[in-house]
Amino acid sequence: MENMTNAAVMNNARTTDVSTTNGFSVDKLFRAKSAATAVTETKALTPGVKSAVAQADALSASYTQLKVDVLDRSDRALWALLEQVYAYALAVESSPLKRETRSELNRVIKQRGGQGLPESASTAAFVVRYVFADVSRQSRSNYTIAMEKAAALGVTTDTFAAFLTEYGGVSKVVEHVFDHEAADTAVALANSKAVREEKQSRTGLVGKLYSVMAQAATEELEYSGTVMNWVPEKQVKEGKAAGKDETPDPKYERGNFVLFLTVQNPDTGKYHVVQGNVFNKAFEAQLLGTIAEQMGADTQELQQAVAELEQQQFAAQLPRAA
Repeated sequence: MENMTNAAVMNNARTTDVSTTNGFSVDKLFRAKSAATAVTETKALTPGVKSAVAQADALSASYTQLKVDVLDRSDRALWALLEQVYAYALAVESSPLKRETRSELNRVIKQRGGQGLPESASTAAFVVRYVFADVSRQSRSNYTIAMEKAAALGVTTDTFAAFLTEYGGVSKVVEHVFDHEAADTAVALANSKAVREEKQSRTGLVGKLYSVMAQAATEELEYSGTVMNWVPEKQVKEGKAAGKDETPDPKYERGNFVLFLTVQNPDTGKYHVVQGNVFNKAFEAQLLGTIAEQMGADTQELQQAVAELEQQQFAAQLPRAA
């Protein structure tokens, strides 16, 4: 039999058909997000891509020769090579064959046994991973960051080595916080806060939606079996701390819903209730947040649905004129 967990149910153990509630359809809210379209790898390479990858191969060979010829591997010799790699990365970035070239570089990286890079990675990251295949992950990361910083500052292809010299080398460039990075950090923090607030809002709306739907439910679930209480008891403080007012902790507060674990009978289509579960508000919020994240409905749709259902229930409770 197929195991599945049914939708969250209010503490009065009432269930409802989520397709309609007081005439309002909520089917459109409980839809899964569309899956991202998979990126198809290029099989047949165009002459342009072959030429671009050949340049990367030449740089990789230059790096190998550098290790043989320059025994001390001086910083300046490495910086000179990094300047060539930087120039190549910028060329690929501005090329009309950028996507195909990155895809082919990534394919070879995987073929060598390495971990492929995500599409969101910078072109510099693809090139560095390809050229410097045998260096440490930290070194590759430093090379990539230095190139990304240089590109953001508008460093030209023929002054990259001088740029590294000016700041004392790759690691020093990585550590240095440039003015534009400070501004970007501030923007990132603001965006992160906005994302957190959006997630909290959607989680709260999904909780309200279930509560409103539960109030409108007409079918009751009869269950006399075990209902597990998973809410931990809060330890009582002793001594001077005893008796003081404490801020409510959701880890020790009972949630608003009872979640039933059920198993579907494939022959009858009916569900056998295995166990009821009561969790704390913290876990419940995580579950509701996961549901909210998977829902295709945007926040405005959820707000409108909750508001409309609440208005319908309020109107239904008003005394009707004789």
